[in-house]
Amino acid sequence: MKYSPRAPFTDSASNTLADLAFKYWATDAQPGISDKLSPYVRDPSSNTDTQYWNPKNDPATWQHLVTYTVGFGLSSSLTSPAWGGSTFAGGYSPAMTWPAASSDSDNNVYDLWHAAINSRGDFFSADDANGLVDSLNQVVNRIAQTQSTSAGQASSPLLDSTQSSNYSYVPSFSSSDWSGDLSKYLRTASRTSRVWSAQGRLDASYGAGGFATRKVYMSVGGVRQPFIWSNLSDDQKATLNRNANGTRDTFGEARLNYLRGDRSKESQTATPALRIRNHLLGDIIDSKPALVSTPSSPAARMNVLGAAGSYSTFQQKWAKRATRIYVGANDGMLHAFDDNGDEAFAFVPSAVIPTLYKLTDPSYTSSTHQFSVDGTPVTQDVYYDNAWHTVLIGTLRGGGRAVFALDITDPSDPKVLWERSASDADFSELGLTYSKPVFARLHTGDWAVLLANGYNSANDKAVLYVLDVKTGKRVAVLMPEPNDGLTTPNGLATPTPLDANGDLITDYVYAGDLRGNLWRFDLIGNNLKATAGVSDFRVGFGGAPLYRARASRYSSGGADQPQAVMAEPRLLRHPSGIGFLLVFGTGKYLESGDATAVSGKAMSLYGIWDRQTAGTLVTSTPRLTVADLQQQTLGGDTAITYASATDASVNTTANTVSTNAVDWYDENTGTGKYGWYLNLPATGEMIITNPDYQADTLLAASLVPNDDPCDSGAVTYLYALDPYTGGGTDHLQLGTTINYSRLKLAGLFPGLSAFSYRDGLITVGGTTITTENGGSDSTVINQGQNEGVKLRPASVRQTWRTFSNQNPDP
Repeated sequence: MKYSPRAPFTDSASNTLADLAFKYWATDAQPGISDKLSPYVRDPSSNTDTQYWNPKNDPATWQHLVTYTVGFGLSSSLTSPAWGGSTFAGGYSPAMTWPAASSDSDNNVYDLWHAAINSRGDFFSADDANGLVDSLNQVVNRIAQTQSTSAGQASSPLLDSTQSSNYSYVPSFSSSDWSGDLSKYLRTASRTSRVWSAQGRLDASYGAGGFATRKVYMSVGGVRQPFIWSNLSDDQKATLNRNANGTRDTFGEARLNYLRGDRSKESQTATPALRIRNHLLGDIIDSKPALVSTPSSPAARMNVLGAAGSYSTFQQKWAKRATRIYVGANDGMLHAFDDNGDEAFAFVPSAVIPTLYKLTDPSYTSSTHQFSVDGTPVTQDVYYDNAWHTVLIGTLRGGGRAVFALDITDPSDPKVLWERSASDADFSELGLTYSKPVFARLHTGDWAVLLANGYNSANDKAVLYVLDVKTGKRVAVLMPEPNDGLTTPNGLATPTPLDANGDLITDYVYAGDLRGNLWRFDLIGNNLKATAGVSDFRVGFGGAPLYRARASRYSSGGADQPQAVMAEPRLLRHPSGIGFLLVFGTGKYLESGDATAVSGKAMSLYGIWDRQTAGTLVTSTPRLTVADLQQQTLGGDTAITYASATDASVNTTANTVSTNAVDWYDENTGTGKYGWYLNLPATGEMIITNPDYQADTLLAASLVPNDDPCDSGAVTYLYALDPYTGGGTDHLQLGTTINYSRLKLAGLFPGLSAFSYRDGLITVGGTTITTENGGSDSTVINQGQNEGVKLRPASVRQTWRTFSNQNPDP
């Protein structure tokens, strides 16, 4: 971007340290090396020019110099403009004028401050030895932060189809300061504009004080109470009365107030000196927003699940219910924002309180980052106590081994329903709650929450919990035994429920585990329509998995290596009309070591046929291997150039995929295939998010971990396949004479999470697909690189059947 003299970079002097700092920031130090450094953004803006020339940010992608300066005993000399204790405090302003520097001038002390700003660094003033040590520690921390900015700025958007215009709610985070944001965007055919920023609204509301009036809640004895010092138990107070080194002190209440929004201790000279924040809202990394407004499920169908006409009455009562957008953040809170971007309330789960002291420490950096409320909240209208309620279930992912439930029927008066954690005697198998909870109406007549136990549990088993939606008590615990001879840790991934006959009652549940098993859990009695008791619930097929995912191609380590399943399978009605096809990918991206690509075995994408979903008691299933599946294969990498959705010329690589037909199993002949599979390249490529089915196309996103600190964190690929064969299609419109079904994308493409929209707009992870030309074309837009891929479905049909009971809409 071309530079023209502007504040705060320019001054009236020449040949100063600040001038040299700017020159060597702007000059590529290694022109022969590709420019692929990740920009460092700690103060994002929707205006590209504003964000680029904000000295708090470092947008450089080239190899460059960043200057950190420390002045000794200069604080008292920096008076006009006044030094405020940090680079951008005190008398700093974006339009500031620097005192003229000259030979032997007292103004020259400002050149240190100015040089740091000109090279996107930081300036420190140390008045004693301790101040110098603290300054150097902050320099090291800042350098560590700039190395962690490869994470994507945008997580999966939530699209709102309830309003007259196309709105999306996009969460984001900055790993430079671990701040987060939730932005509302208006999307039209010609442009996208930001309507509001929750980060900005929250800062404006409480940044200058008034934190005591902020509505931050906790659970005390199962009752909602303010998150204040007097409501904490002695054990909770003890966890806050310590610093990051574990040293006990008496500053717990100050730390709690900091978490609530008190900024009075964000200073190196305060007692206690707490971490200086750029923004109050913490990083939103894995949590996706959930929007709740007017109850919108079809009354005609929901009425049969409660008292006669009860859901219609519920809809009428809450027809004008205020909109809330719920999202978790790693500041220890589930946040509820109204549709103006203002925070309505926040909730602190009890399970995260013991680790919140870490967020307040000045040494909190990328190496000490703490997950807390990192899971995606799920919501559902459910029936209990002779009335309908809107319930939210929240999880922590890597933030802890716990789950919580709120009654959010009245958005102005949320109620705590329950909290459950691994410390509870009957939840000892609960691990880190990476899995997303699923609501289900059971054959017992009750509503329940289906919760996979997640990872790193006490006994490293795979467990499905069935919980009462009102109380959180265990209804059933289903624990399959793999009997696979493996000793590696296990855990169950997010379940997918199946309502096989369309009566809105869950019949079967499918979920994968870290050892590559795809399990079915049967929640039925004698048939799909019969009432069932809890004693009827069981692991399907007599305790055997429907399929064991094993690497059929590997370079070392022997045969039969398990392929972990971390995402829920996608359910599709089988083309024969008998049973269902389960599509899922394999790979593990969970521990720090998983960030390094391992080429020892190939991960795969599978389509497995479950033929036995008619409701009869099934005690066994064929022991399937890849020999029972039709293989599809990738063609070689081909360099191509295509015109993106923005008409830019994009160079990338693409692959063909074979189009082998599947000769499905025929019970009359006893021969045929039970599905298909596609091996991914043995380069560490994996699929850790669930595939999606849109417009007759199976869309899957894969990633190859990348440990290059100069790169964007991962190499990613988009697959567009025939869902019933796993074979290639002609749906990617690349302007090439050859049909490619695998395309390399720039930037992190984290996964598929699609939402239908009345005009065809859907989202795929951090990527947006926009339907054009009346639904015959779509555009896959990579937000980070502003690239796009035309997607043309096999037909213009934009609807599809959903067999999951998570959302009762037909």
